[in-house]
Amino acid sequence: MKPTSKMAYRLTKSAYLQYLKCPQEFWLEVHEPLMSVQPMTLEHEHLRQQGYAVESYVKQLQRFQTNDDYFVDFQRTFQTSDLWARSDVVVADRTTGEIEIYEIKSSSSVKEEHYDDMAFQLVVAERSGVKVKATYVVTMNSEYVRDGDIDPEQLFTITDVTSAVEQKRFDTEDQIRLAFEYLKSFPAASLAEYCVDKKLDCRFLRLHFEDLPNSTVFDLVFLKHEKRRELLRDGIIDIVDIPDHFPLSDKQRTQVEIARSGAARIDGEKIASILSTFQYPIHFLDYETFAYAIPQFNGLRPFQQMVFQYSLHTIDAPGAAPRHSEFLSRGEAEPAHSVAAHLRNAMADGIGTVLVWYEAFEKGRNEEMGMMYPEFKAFFEEVNAKTFDLMKIFSEGHFIHPDFRGRTSIKKVLPVLAPDLDYNALGIAEGLSATIKWYRAATWPSLSADERETIFNDLLEYCTLDTWAMVRIYRELQKVAGISG
Repeated sequence: MKPTSKMAYRLTKSAYLQYLKCPQEFWLEVHEPLMSVQPMTLEHEHLRQQGYAVESYVKQLQRFQTNDDYFVDFQRTFQTSDLWARSDVVVADRTTGEIEIYEIKSSSSVKEEHYDDMAFQLVVAERSGVKVKATYVVTMNSEYVRDGDIDPEQLFTITDVTSAVEQKRFDTEDQIRLAFEYLKSFPAASLAEYCVDKKLDCRFLRLHFEDLPNSTVFDLVFLKHEKRRELLRDGIIDIVDIPDHFPLSDKQRTQVEIARSGAARIDGEKIASILSTFQYPIHFLDYETFAYAIPQFNGLRPFQQMVFQYSLHTIDAPGAAPRHSEFLSRGEAEPAHSVAAHLRNAMADGIGTVLVWYEAFEKGRNEEMGMMYPEFKAFFEEVNAKTFDLMKIFSEGHFIHPDFRGRTSIKKVLPVLAPDLDYNALGIAEGLSATIKWYRAATWPSLSADERETIFNDLLEYCTLDTWAMVRIYRELQKVAGISG
């Protein structure tokens, strides 16, 4: 691959932001666009539709209604011979011609990259001959709680970023120049120059490094970027090649030793001690949730995780066969309320110990549902008080396996302890797809009854596997701990 010697290229805002994040991917997208093409994923499509929905409410704001004093333009473009940018909202003073630029972001706060975004728009607009008076970022108001119809005036927060963006102007102009210079270069493929955001997910690196070891220094947990780059510059890629003298934490050194030996390290006594504290009935609980910029149901804030489904496997006594209960909202007025009512009924025979995977998530949802619905507050407080995070047995190092590759998610642990269970065989195989597909099935009138039912059935299978996976992992832990039943 060689850069084109003479190229008529216009730098867009999205390309500029890509350059700031990962220059190598930026270079690849310009010089080898076919190699950098990525299919439209379900997540990208969902985020794009969410953006359109947010913009539709922004357009209703009184601030953006054209009047005798100013003219409002949505999706206005600015361009020069080598730069191009589209601004979400431009408010132009009819007398002076000066403009205000507003960028709409489907987030709950102004982020650092938003300043880069606005500074690029400022530079392009002014180079095209327009005077920019002020710049703003429109974000979601995280304190807004829906009660009836959406109130656009309360839904958003508008932040004046004029001063911060102005301070970035000269740096932005310099970065634009450097971006064009970078396109004239031929960047060498170097793992040590990986971008922090994507690491090995960078398309440029994947193109040049196809045959990496099974376990690399990118898998080493909590390793700082400076240390990782030091290893990579020394040609050390495989985790087993990390020198004994290289400074690592105890947890990182253990991971290296496990990778070298290829053998698991299991503390059966410690695991037995933990399992002995569990009280029957033992419940295995998992939630599926939905979060959206615009709260879709009453009582919700923007981006609040709303529980729409649970799966619960219960072992009532030692040796008893697990029984299963579940609930999936079909999109009724208050899905989380229905979940709470059904779950309390499912646990009516007693709460001994509740096992989850990554307790911060489930406990957080329980606290929210207790706040939203006071009649369930005491119930969820009891659930949280009796919850144990099964992941801790792995994350705290009581059970380490080389195939975990330093990770302790259930999808890393399950293939080792219960290889016959396979998420990939399901119609829905991961949480983000579950979230998006539920939203469509519950709210899109364009879906047929058969399409809707297929999604609901896939969701039931997926969530059921999450809790059945915990049951199977628990059974394997009992074996290594020497506990029967």
